[in-house]
Amino acid sequence: MKRSSTSVLLLASLAVLVSATFAQQKATPAYDTKEYKIRVTTVADGLSYPYCLAFLPDGNILVTEMNGKLRLIRNGVLTSDPIGGIPMVLPDAPSHGLMDIALHPNYAKNHLIYFSYNKPGEKGVTEAVARGTFDGKQLTGVKDIFVADAWSKTKGRQNSRIAFGRDGMLYMTVSVGGEILRAQDMKDHAGKVLRLRDDGSVPPDNPYVGKDGYRPEIFTNGHGNIHGLAIRPETGELFGMEHGDEANILKAGGNYGWPYAQQGQGTSVEKLSMPAGLKLTSAYMSWNPQRRVSGVLFYTGDKFPKWKGNMFLGTLNNQQIHRVAFTKDGPAVHEDLFTVKGLQVRDVRQGPDGLIYFTSFEEAGPGRVLRIEPGY
Repeated sequence: MKRSSTSVLLLASLAVLVSATFAQQKATPAYDTKEYKIRVTTVADGLSYPYCLAFLPDGNILVTEMNGKLRLIRNGVLTSDPIGGIPMVLPDAPSHGLMDIALHPNYAKNHLIYFSYNKPGEKGVTEAVARGTFDGKQLTGVKDIFVADAWSKTKGRQNSRIAFGRDGMLYMTVSVGGEILRAQDMKDHAGKVLRLRDDGSVPPDNPYVGKDGYRPEIFTNGHGNIHGLAIRPETGELFGMEHGDEANILKAGGNYGWPYAQQGQGTSVEKLSMPAGLKLTSAYMSWNPQRRVSGVLFYTGDKFPKWKGNMFLGTLNNQQIHRVAFTKDGPAVHEDLFTVKGLQVRDVRQGPDGLIYFTSFEEAGPGRVLRIEPGY
């Protein structure tokens, strides 16, 4: 019996697809880890200093670029036009620009998207959080809900991360910039983690509310430059990853030491005399020599079941993703999953498909969104 031309065409197309998929897998290098063989594949490239990712309920991906553009990966393809509605951003990658992005916990109903960015002004530049309503194509009603009093005219980095906690509050990191002693000055926001309501107002149970000489938004202080912020699902703890290679569990009222002490690459910290009686909170873990840790993820998916509960960190210096496994006594396993020369990892997120996604920009070449998949 003769096959119809439609059937022949279908079989030919399927053969081409299978061949292309096999060729792509063959061209994509595999890496052996302690638990799995993995592959790292490109989801989208041609980006300009991609910083952070956020997954929409439909599986599409929002990506911030430090040049001030918000991009959309729709059905696996990077759309050509950026999403409109982003306010004026100081585009000075990798020190300043458009940075983190987060969906409101009740996004399914209100469609609110939050993002942190460097806001220019007469007094220099500071960190701000804005929010707007996303209709699938554009942001509307965009406005700042909080502008940090961390204005600076120095050339120090002013990165900012945001995350919603289990308490429904919005946590915002504010870098110290080039004026390191501001991290211990409780009269401004530089070098702090702030705790805000979803409209930018102050929760009444913040640790310094009503205390003279303290900004009521402050949750913790003594930070240099936090490059990763995430909630650990098992405990609800808020983790902040210092660019100076510390992992800190952020607790209300904690002072994490900058610039007097740092447990990571501490040899590069300026030697300063610590004021008498200053109580500091120790780092949960640290690394030395420096990795320049960045984005952080606690894995809960099903594609890598042996990695459930593990922490995954981006690194800028080591050009890799680092895995940490825990026991009841704390960190137990440290593993570098892969190393790609020139790759600088900024953000690490779990997709709705249970795979691990991350953003990177390279010393020579475009920025990319990549994905860790089973290597089989």
